[in-house]
Amino acid sequence: MRTASERFQTIAPSAAALLLLGSVAWAEPPTGAMPLLRGPAPQGPLKPFVIDMVGTLAPDAGPAPPPILFHDTLEDTIWHGHKATRRETATTMPGGQEFVRWAVVIFDAKTLLPYYSEYRRADGLFLRHEFDGLHVKETRSSADVAKAPRVAPGEKIDVVTSEFDLPQPGFTWLENTGLPILLALPLRDGFAGSVPVITGDSSKMQPCLVGPCHVLRMSYQVKGQEVITGISGKPVRTWKVWIPETRFTFWIACDEPRLEGVTWPGPGGTYSMTGRRST
Repeated sequence: MRTASERFQTIAPSAAALLLLGSVAWAEPPTGAMPLLRGPAPQGPLKPFVIDMVGTLAPDAGPAPPPILFHDTLEDTIWHGHKATRRETATTMPGGQEFVRWAVVIFDAKTLLPYYSEYRRADGLFLRHEFDGLHVKETRSSADVAKAPRVAPGEKIDVVTSEFDLPQPGFTWLENTGLPILLALPLRDGFAGSVPVITGDSSKMQPCLVGPCHVLRMSYQVKGQEVITGISGKPVRTWKVWIPETRFTFWIACDEPRLEGVTWPGPGGTYSMTGRRST
């Protein structure tokens, strides 16, 4: 049985990216019907940010493992002539200081629909999706970027490619667009809705690491306001937002939308993010 530290090492980095660029001749994001959309659609543009966070596990039993450090950036960019937004998160191992995992998404600045997503590890294993409307080009290492053991220096990494079509437009929530979507919604008391989300399973939410991918509904509910001392380090009035499908809870500042806190349950305990510094 794995220890709490070992579980944290594998689960927390994946979740954050639940919180490297290729080239694709991409025109406009898909604008077809989105039957899984309920309520207002997210609308950009978003305000860029840089956040450094500490991920900790409050274990159900036993000592807590060392924390994981997260570096999170959101910035404006241009993708093949179109205004876009790029988010990148980088994570350390528990107790470490060097970044060993990265997650990158590029999405349309206005609609937040995807252009590009990538997971990458320091040892060279990776997964890349390039979106051309509903069509997706997948390029990845043959070894599983999420589960494979560390690749030794100099060891050959085989690369495989495939192509497939999504059944309908969907957001890359699990790849790193979940927080931007919440920041782009008109949160208020009683607010609830859903968006179509790309997933690797036809019946549950999980990152799509090998295509073809599926599209399911991800919903959100505002549970009221709370004043918390979160990532900014000072008391802030926030919207408490509950995500039933993943059991995440986000705290989004009311006055100017930004992340103040996030927690989620997992094997062995409850995971949470706190701030190191925020700009």
